[in-house]
Amino acid sequence: MMNIFLMSLSSTKWEDIVLPITALISIILFVGLFKVAKALRSPFHYPYFEMSFDVSGKRNPDIEDYIDNYLIENGFDAIEEHHNKTIAWKKECEEQIQNSILKKRRADQFAACIDDDNAYRFSLCRDQTRYRQTNYVKEPYKVSVTFYDDSFDYEWLLSRYQQLQAINFEATLSDYHKKAQRKLMSKQLRDRIAERDHYTCRICGKHMPDGVGLQIDHIVPVSKGGKSVPSNLQVLCSKCNGAKKARIIRSSMSTQ
Repeated sequence: MMNIFLMSLSSTKWEDIVLPITALISIILFVGLFKVAKALRSPFHYPYFEMSFDVSGKRNPDIEDYIDNYLIENGFDAIEEHHNKTIAWKKECEEQIQNSILKKRRADQFAACIDDDNAYRFSLCRDQTRYRQTNYVKEPYKVSVTFYDDSFDYEWLLSRYQQLQAINFEATLSDYHKKAQRKLMSKQLRDRIAERDHYTCRICGKHMPDGVGLQIDHIVPVSKGGKSVPSNLQVLCSKCNGAKKARIIRSSMSTQ
């Protein structure tokens, strides 16, 4: 019986036995190493707040102005909500570390991933025209390209929001502190004030629906530190504005 078994082994090619066994061992080792590597990898990923602003057609955009406008239009709720989520995420990670058999390694990985100084990521992007060729004809198409980004922490954004709140969210901080306030008197701002004041002089009550003789006045003159913000602007007729000169005359008439 033994002779028959040995004869059968001798008649079998060793490659037919060794190669499958080697392949099986390799697979087992690979799977084992993959599981070990996966177990050693960090399970922690910092939850960044990310936002991109489209500045297509804008020259020399300032990312802080866009952040200010975002805070003016949307308030602080989203920033605060993300801050609270990050705090909750940290607590979950700490619990995970305590329940891990790799406690020391997990604690080091968690500490390495914390990036509170750059928790809020903002970027500027603009559309760029590119071309693809179809049947020897160039066809234009647009892609959004990020060309600038910056990161901030929660405290910086909170301070920014509080500064905007102090000026009633009437302008970005850079505009509010500009020396050349008259340059901020855009047509859009003039139209906004004229509509708010119903095209009516705030002193004499003259109605100017056609805009003839209508002027936008700084209540506190620019020469005395007045800002080009809605609360410091009013509609006056040319006669009242000429008589007012650089005096501070704030009408008691309602702007509603």
